[in-house]
Amino acid sequence: MTEKRCARCRQPFRCGGYGCWCTEVPVTDRQFDWIAARYRDCLCPACLEEVRTGVLGSPGEGPS
Repeated sequence: MTEKRCARCRQPFRCGGYGCWCTEVPVTDRQFDWIAARYRDCLCPACLEEVRTGVLGSPGEGPS
């Protein structure tokens, strides 16, 4: 595991690379594209959950 800082909120979190916890978070392709267009690195669990639930992102990009 690697210690990283969230590209959005700068909070530290642990990253597992290709076997990371984030691979289990069900974000849509649109949500992933939204993240990739705005951030150069990973988001922490809290920020990724906000994207997944539609709190972050454009209206209509939340869960279907």
